[in-house]
Amino acid sequence: MPPAQRPTGPAMPIPSKGKRRGQATGYHEQMTPARAFDTVTQAGRGGIVPLATSSQPTPQTQLEEIERTLPVHMTQQIQAPPAQDIAPLPIESPVETSQSREDTPAIKNHPIVHWIPLRDEYMFAKLRLAGRPGVVVWVNDEWQPTSLRQMGQIINFGHWDGSRCGLVRRSNPKFIVIDTNGIHEISAKFCGCTGTKVPIRDQLLAARMWPSTTENPHTAATFDVLDQFDAHSASGKQNAYDFYNALEALTDPAGLIDIPDRSKTFFRIAHESRHVQLAQRGGRGHDARGGIDKTGRGELAVLCPACPHKGINTDIVDIIRKISPELADAAPIFNDLVQLSTDCNFRAKNKDNRSTLKTSPYLGDGMAYMVPYQPYEDFTSNSAYQEELSNCNRFGALVLANLKAGKGLRTTGIGAVFCSRHEFFWPNSIGTLVKGERYCTMDFIIASTLRRVHVSNLNLYYDIVCQFTRNLHTRMLSVESKSFIYVGSQKILHHLHITFGIPKFHNPGHMISCQLWFNISYIVGAGNTDGEASERAWAGLNPASSSFREMGPGTMRDTMDFFAAAWNWRKTINMGSSLEKKMEVALNEAREHCEIYTGLWQVIRGEDAGLCDEWLGEAVAWEEREILDALGRPIIKGRDAVLNPYESRTQKQSLEKARLASAEIAAKATSDKAPLDGASSKTAAMVNFVLMAFKIEVTQWKVGRSNKNRTLIQKTERLEQRMDLERQIRLFRKEQQWMMPLVYAAIQELEGVDNSRDDTIDEDEDDSGGNNVDVKDMDSKVVGGQLCLPSELDRDVVRTHGLIELACEELKLRWAGMADWLDVLRQQLRVRGTVDKWKTDHVRGQGLSTRARTKQEAIQANVDTAKQMYRHHRERYATLISFLDEDEQRALVPAKWEETFEVLEDRHCKPLTHRILLKMDDEEIKHIKSVVSGEQPSGQTHHKIPWIWYRISAGSKLELNDDLRVEFVKCRARAMRWVEEIFHLAYEMVRVPAFCEARSRWWSSRASVKLDETVEKELMDGVHAYARQQSTMFRRQGKGMRSRFEGSLEKAARFVRYHGLDGLQKIPSAV
Repeated sequence: MPPAQRPTGPAMPIPSKGKRRGQATGYHEQMTPARAFDTVTQAGRGGIVPLATSSQPTPQTQLEEIERTLPVHMTQQIQAPPAQDIAPLPIESPVETSQSREDTPAIKNHPIVHWIPLRDEYMFAKLRLAGRPGVVVWVNDEWQPTSLRQMGQIINFGHWDGSRCGLVRRSNPKFIVIDTNGIHEISAKFCGCTGTKVPIRDQLLAARMWPSTTENPHTAATFDVLDQFDAHSASGKQNAYDFYNALEALTDPAGLIDIPDRSKTFFRIAHESRHVQLAQRGGRGHDARGGIDKTGRGELAVLCPACPHKGINTDIVDIIRKISPELADAAPIFNDLVQLSTDCNFRAKNKDNRSTLKTSPYLGDGMAYMVPYQPYEDFTSNSAYQEELSNCNRFGALVLANLKAGKGLRTTGIGAVFCSRHEFFWPNSIGTLVKGERYCTMDFIIASTLRRVHVSNLNLYYDIVCQFTRNLHTRMLSVESKSFIYVGSQKILHHLHITFGIPKFHNPGHMISCQLWFNISYIVGAGNTDGEASERAWAGLNPASSSFREMGPGTMRDTMDFFAAAWNWRKTINMGSSLEKKMEVALNEAREHCEIYTGLWQVIRGEDAGLCDEWLGEAVAWEEREILDALGRPIIKGRDAVLNPYESRTQKQSLEKARLASAEIAAKATSDKAPLDGASSKTAAMVNFVLMAFKIEVTQWKVGRSNKNRTLIQKTERLEQRMDLERQIRLFRKEQQWMMPLVYAAIQELEGVDNSRDDTIDEDEDDSGGNNVDVKDMDSKVVGGQLCLPSELDRDVVRTHGLIELACEELKLRWAGMADWLDVLRQQLRVRGTVDKWKTDHVRGQGLSTRARTKQEAIQANVDTAKQMYRHHRERYATLISFLDEDEQRALVPAKWEETFEVLEDRHCKPLTHRILLKMDDEEIKHIKSVVSGEQPSGQTHHKIPWIWYRISAGSKLELNDDLRVEFVKCRARAMRWVEEIFHLAYEMVRVPAFCEARSRWWSSRASVKLDETVEKELMDGVHAYARQQSTMFRRQGKGMRSRFEGSLEKAARFVRYHGLDGLQKIPSAV
């Protein structure tokens, strides 16, 4: 039988109605007959005698074959026990059953409830079969476990009719066969009578068994057990070690038999089988030029059928034009664009064990998804760009990636590139990491992937793209012409129009400029792509990370190819339902968002058409901008920078701005040319005085909370901090003597401090005498002491002692302080959310967890500081308001300030999560609806989102201010993205059937391929049969997809007839 064919053999006899099927007990009773060892080794096909197993009784036609191989005395001695010992137990069902009851809704909805009264019947049925065990022998009135070899089982290999060979070439009395129902020891005889002397390995392969070695194998695994292992591994990420242990348990659940250990042999066989199967499915057995050795780079990968592949599924414009002219007109956008996501997985590590590439070779080097080994190693080891410094102060992936610098690891993870819309691994897109997420590794992986991209436009999404793009062009220019990634580097430099973005749920972890510049929601043509394909793919791969850790280098890479192929194929077969569901959602969302945007556009245009056009012009200019300069840097500043329409331009007061204004006033006052302004100088002095107090308040809080002195060094640091704080307070008192003289005098009288010391203190004085300081006294005076700013005094004292002017300045600065600390709180929460998610996804083990926890504690300390200082400023701000009269409050206090800066509770301090981001979008949409309809927002749903992340005024009056401009362009972007999503899905629904039909034609052409003339006829029959089988499969897939998508494409055609890519409805009133 040719290796390309896998016959299933004769069907097992089906018991007639009323008869019970004999089965064994224990682990064996669940085995499927078609996959049991007795059907794998078929009599009359390869000279193989069927084995008696526990999964199915041996058919009568096969019993005759067994009797011919067993000694006469053995067949006579094995007798069943006395009938009375195995008589079935009486079964009395407590509940009457009928066929009609199975159709009742109660049984269909809760079948287990109706099964409970019948469980005794099920138990007795199992006990009835316990008297007919599997591979056992009756000795001394009991069943004893044995082996098929001891029972006289002999398998003759090499003869198709199952006859014995007269010239046995080699006999192995202890041959091990690994099958789906266990590990069996048999006697094997190999044919030696043919003139060509067929090798033993070929005789085993013809019998659907994979030999352990190429010469004189002593072990073999059936094709069925290998197929079963692949199915379990692909679906549940089961490793070979656990699978082999399960086979041992099936063989001997009680541990009474000494089973030969063939675990490493099975691992090697599985490794070889997967590689060959990958090549077979890639058509390498149908290439007349050569077999596996002639495989091209990435040729064995399963391609994404929905992405555009030149020459396969891109010639579809005529088909789409028949569906909708509007869809066909957008072909330059949606049929010439690929969207990719890239990321790293730090859980897929590989230990630096004794295995090497010699003992664990990489069989499919660069043939599928992994990058070719040697070119990758040469590029990464010789790369001159190893520095990974982040200038995005709110994102720490580069730092977190190096929590442990690869000690004891051969690789610290893997990096990969995915189809961002459909989550497919691309060919030659996976590479191992050695020292974290280095730029050179990602340069190679991305450029390697782009070798297969044959479109003009590319959207590339990466969670640290703000750092990766810096000097990207310079790094690509250094790629040598002989390098494997030279073609990809040239595409980055010259041939591809690349738009970079940050995945949506990673975006909040970046600084504001990065969030706006690389926001996928603002990229034209992106549709509703979120860029998080890598996260979903890693979630499917992570269960296998524990097995990756222990593998050799070659096995790890081949196994990664296997899992990537299994992932891609599962995505392929689920493509129909996935696109159909996405289209249904997109049609509903696009219809709603276009209606909202059209209504808002009409309202704003009715108020001021010129201003509306100006806002739209800014948005269009932003969309058509050049993203990177010649060095790969984002063009955010300078003459070439484009004004960002999504960024608020409202100027707000902050403490840093106040400090700058004070410094400018002081510089102007000390200038010889500038006239001295007494009022301005006084204001600057008051601002400096209050800011000095603010700094001391922060230090007091930090020092006060550092009360854990576990070591001598920590105690020393705490004492030094308190001494420094005391010095700052003395300097503050010196300034307070002139700003608040009466208050200063009262303080001196209460504290009993010598005035002369403060008068002579110098800012740079030496505090070396601090060793004799009483720490407890210092804690009470320095850490817990009051600074006596106006907000800490009584109202009468402030009003009667001329401090109201200083109180007004403190009021302004407290407002700025609330805004600043709220920003700091948001920043720290973003960082905390990023670190928490990174730790959950990538950190395993006590050592890494401890390091990550240390960073989390440091971030939480910053969160606590920001939270406390915001509360402190708000409390003092409320106190200062009570000091003012009505006129002063109208002039200095913003209306509804308590809604702008609410009371901050611990439950509000949550990092941005997927749910919060989605709720924020929902609230923005509700707000726009209220503006269009003129309704007053209730605000009842605002409590679901922490107010620190989202704030919308409740007014219903339309004001053409900057906040509305931002809301308007965001509303436009949402409508455009959903309309683009419909266009994307429509093109994908046409490309997928076209891809399947192209693959069907390709396989059909292989059905008539002619290999070498020396190839035997049986092999050619198998080659042609497999090609026809694959061709039929793809043809049926394409036909089914095309029929399935007809309804969705009709709905999409109706939608685009009345909605444009600009997000507006095509109605007379909106034109």
